[in-house]
Amino acid sequence: MANAADKTAVVTVNLHDMGLDDEMTAKCLTLIEERRYTELEKLLKTYRQSLLDSVHKYNDRIDCLDYFTYYLRKNGGI
Repeated sequence: MANAADKTAVVTVNLHDMGLDDEMTAKCLTLIEERRYTELEKLLKTYRQSLLDSVHKYNDRIDCLDYFTYYLRKNGGI
């Protein structure tokens, strides 16, 4: 069985892979260590929503870009 240090290392890598910075990662690790899972879940849900907001923002920009290139092709330029 993996020891606590190994588990913490795996969780730390996973949190960084999610895009969390060092400060947020440390906060998550503290919440895990203190078994404050409800607060951890709330924190991660908030982070997830911010990621989704970014996706939507960039998706809107892609839609605008696609429309603009369509418009240019259809009208032979500006």
